[in-house]
Amino acid sequence: MKKALFIFGILLIAVSCKKKNDDNIPEFDKASLLINVADNLIIPAINAFDASIQTLETEFSTFSSSPGSQEFEALRNSWKDSYLLWQAVKIYDFGPMKDYALKASICTFPTDTTIVLNNITSGSYSLATAANIDAVGLSALDFLLYRHNALSELQANSNYRTYVSDLIQKLKSESALLKSLWTTYRGTFISSTGTESTSAFSQLVNEFNRDYELAKNAKLGIPIGKQSLGIQLPEYIEVRYSGLSLEVLKASMTRLHQLYNGNSFIGSNEGIGFDDYLVHLERTDLSNTINNKFAQIVQNIQSFNGTLEEEMLVNAAGLDQLYTLIAGQVVNIKTDMTSAFGVLITYQDNDGD
Repeated sequence: MKKALFIFGILLIAVSCKKKNDDNIPEFDKASLLINVADNLIIPAINAFDASIQTLETEFSTFSSSPGSQEFEALRNSWKDSYLLWQAVKIYDFGPMKDYALKASICTFPTDTTIVLNNITSGSYSLATAANIDAVGLSALDFLLYRHNALSELQANSNYRTYVSDLIQKLKSESALLKSLWTTYRGTFISSTGTESTSAFSQLVNEFNRDYELAKNAKLGIPIGKQSLGIQLPEYIEVRYSGLSLEVLKASMTRLHQLYNGNSFIGSNEGIGFDDYLVHLERTDLSNTINNKFAQIVQNIQSFNGTLEEEMLVNAAGLDQLYTLIAGQVVNIKTDMTSAFGVLITYQDNDGD
């Protein structure tokens, strides 16, 4: 009995010491992480996107005054800049963006070209209605600026020009709204450091994962047949008309990687990111695994020479390998990382990862 009591006492002392030591471990500074993300990633990205839409408006005005091929290419390049910048903004579909459904209205793809052409023919439409959600935004401009005879249509068809103008004005209004709303929302964002589903930190982690999975599925998996028993669906290719699909996929992965490391949107300053949180939690191996996987994905995307549609015809096996590589990251970020953070995934997906 004395021996048992002695052992029990030793265990109590050990547990007490462990608890005391655990209490001395400092909490990770999630507030600093959120401040870095807000000030050095989200807000600069939104500002850059807003500026690019203003440039798009200017280039369209220049083209309208002098509708030549040189002005047309400048207009296209401006649209391309906006589309690539959007990859850095679309990740943050919470707060103001979610409240006003701006992600859907700015860029839903694929575009319903039948609705777009019917709107142009009739000259009567309301772009703010749900019926036109597939006929507006950056994706609709991909069709209108890169379809066959796009230049001649813009030059000769006043309804066509008006529709393009209306799309740009709608985008301008939406980007300005998002920019304005984040000025106020910043304070709410940086102060919400909890792990409950409604906290800004939890929403950031969730949207990081959701955007990654959308890139995996919508940008690549669905077109190459991963959800249609191997039957390719080229009609679902993002920015199919301009042929920028793989460049857009690369930009999306690059911006997600940037957020993961907390690296600034402008320049290459290293701030506090998810990687630092994992290191703090003594999960350095996982942090390195995630970083290495992102680098491998971008390198693999760069290895393709043609457009996604062209590669689907001649290199389906290579695209399958890319998809497998991207899918392999899901368990790292969606299961292991979120578990380490104590964050619950609250969005739904049905592709089995």
